Amino acid sequence: MLNGIEMEANRMSELNMICVEDQSAPNKLADQTMVGKNLFACGLLKPGTQPFISPLSLRFALQDHYKICTERGHYNITPTTFVVLNEGQKGEIVVDPGTSPRAATIVFEHKYISDVARSFQSPLTAALELDHDGVVMRFPECVQHESAFEIGSKLRALSAACLRGDSPENIADRFRAVAECAVLVYGASSRQIDSIDSVRPGTRAELYRRIQRAYIYIQDSYTEELCLEKIARVACMSPHHFHRVFSQVYGITPLRALADRRMQMAHRLLETTDTPVSAICRAVGYHSAPTFSNLFRAKFGLPPSLLQQRSRRVRMQ
Repeated sequence: MLNGIEMEANRMSELNMICVEDQSAPNKLADQTMVGKNLFACGLLKPGTQPFISPLSLRFALQDHYKICTERGHYNITPTTFVVLNEGQKGEIVVDPGTSPRAATIVFEHKYISDVARSFQSPLTAALELDHDGVVMRFPECVQHESAFEIGSKLRALSAACLRGDSPENIADRFRAVAECAVLVYGASSRQIDSIDSVRPGTRAELYRRIQRAYIYIQDSYTEELCLEKIARVACMSPHHFHRVFSQVYGITPLRALADRRMQMAHRLLETTDTPVSAICRAVGYHSAPTFSNLFRAKFGLPPSLLQQRSRRVRMQ
C-alpha cells in the first residue's frame, strides 16, 4: 500500500510521515507515528523525473509546483490544485530544474474512504463507483481546485496539525474532514462527467479533464484580462464547443463563472480589509468602478462601499 510513497520518499528530504485513523492510539515506529492505516507524508521533491505506482492517494503541494503524468493525463499540482490517484495507477512525478516543491500525499485506506462515502447517502456521492459491498472502486482521475467544497483550507489545516505533532484525536478529526471533502468533490465530478453530452465514457472523461483545466485557470487567473477564446485555448477546445460543454458541466457559462469568482474575491476583500473600493475593483480584474459597483450590487443586493462600512464596524467591535 505504501509502495508509491516509499518510491517518492527516495526523492524527498525532511520526510515526515504520520498515519491516522479514527479512535486509534499512536504507536511510535522509527520515524513514523502510526495511528492506523491512513497516511500523511510530506517533503521536498528534487528536480527530475521519477516513476511511481500509486496507492489510493490525494496529492497536493504546500509550496511551488510539480507535475504528475499518467496515461490519462498530465496534472499541474500547485498550492491551489490537487488530484486523487487510484490504487495501482502508474505514472511519473516531474519536477522542473531549479525548483524544490514541498509535496504532500495523503493515502486513504479503502475501507475508511468507503465508510466516509456511505455516511453521506447523498446524490452527490451516489455517482461514485462502488462494488457490491459498498467499497469505492475508483475515483475519477482529474485535477481539482482547492475551492471545491473548501477542501483547500482543510488540507492546510491537516498538514499543519501533522507537522506540529498535534494529538491523534485532533489529527484524526482533520483527516476525516479532508476525506469527506474528497468524497464530495469526486462524487460531484462523477455526476458532472455524466452530464456531458457524449456517447463514449472515455470521451466524456477527457472533455471533463479539459474543462477542469479551464475552470482552474479561471479560479487562479481572475485578475487577468480573460475572454472566452483565451479560456478555451487552455482547454484545447474551440470556443463554441468549450462554451457548450462548460455550461453542461457547471450550469453556467465560462464568463459567468469568471464574474462569480471576481465577485467572490471582491466580497472577501471588502469584508476583511480597508482597501479602497477603487483598488479592489482593479485587484479583481475590473477597470470601470461603476461597472464593478453595479455588478456587485446586482449579485449581493448592496453596493461595495456599504458592505465595507458594515464590515469595518463589525471588526472594530
